Amino acid sequence: MTKKKFYDENGNEIRSRPSKPYYKKPWFWVIVVLGIIFGSIGIYALVSEDEIADEPAEQQLEKKVDETEHSEHEVLDEESVEEQTYTYDDFKGTYVSFEREPYNSPIEDMSDIIVLGDDFYQSFNRWDFDTTSTILDKTIEGNVLTLDLDSDENEMWGLHSESGTEQFELRHDGDKKVLYSITNDFSLYSMSSRDLQTHYSQSEIDYARIIMTINGEPSLDQWAVWNADWGVPIVNVRYNSAGDHTEVSNEVSYPKDVTHLDLTSQGMAAGIITYSSHGDGHITRFPMPLHYHQEDQSEEGHRQLAQDALDNAETISIEPFEPYTVADFIGRMRFVYE
Repeated sequence: MTKKKFYDENGNEIRSRPSKPYYKKPWFWVIVVLGIIFGSIGIYALVSEDEIADEPAEQQLEKKVDETEHSEHEVLDEESVEEQTYTYDDFKGTYVSFEREPYNSPIEDMSDIIVLGDDFYQSFNRWDFDTTSTILDKTIEGNVLTLDLDSDENEMWGLHSESGTEQFELRHDGDKKVLYSITNDFSLYSMSSRDLQTHYSQSEIDYARIIMTINGEPSLDQWAVWNADWGVPIVNVRYNSAGDHTEVSNEVSYPKDVTHLDLTSQGMAAGIITYSSHGDGHITRFPMPLHYHQEDQSEEGHRQLAQDALDNAETISIEPFEPYTVADFIGRMRFVYE
């Protein structure tokens, strides 16, 4: 193989390959291209700043005002989308005030319970003071309701307010619906069947309804006597499964699952209510005796007493009662589970 020869620019033979001029090398052109790119960016930035500096101050101010107004419009648009439109249906319902924590204490005795009906306004308390007026006109602005009431002075109870109007603001506190009386400066809480289900135990709702159906709704005077003599009334709750022996006789068993509501521990004359729930607003009550005074005190005598109680079971329809009545009962009682 013949060795390749190299010559310089004058034609003289040299031992190695001559080096390329710098302008023929790749790195030179990389630097040139990068310089052109960054130079163009710098020139564009300088020109933009000069144009802004040369722009009249009034035009700059107008741009800022336009941007501010545009931003404000965006905020207003968002607020208008979030703002709720209320109708009278949102205000309608029954509202109460509580002695202490809402939905966790009794209904306040002397405070008014307010009912906003389709065409009437009612205000009453637990002492049966009741006034009702026809609604002549309704005005709603935002979350504020203004009622123009019947101003007939010849009505039995007269007006509900000196001005003949009532004004309310609808508020929400978490899952609590609040009606604030602007006219009288106090707050009331919604008390519908749905509120009862939301804020109270379903089992205690059932117990309250069963006790009041069988023994009657306690008056405020009765509550006062119980509290004075015994403190907070207690309901002891216990259960038996189908097949468990009765308390009267070990030879007689309950045919169904039963619940016992024992009201005897604090002087309540109701005794013990033993029942089996149908789950449809009805119960089967077993009239189990509190005391065993039968003549035959033998084992057979107790067996017969227990069997008679089961044989004399009766089906009872449970009254629903007003939600505020049930809530007040639960708020005044203490349920103890055995």
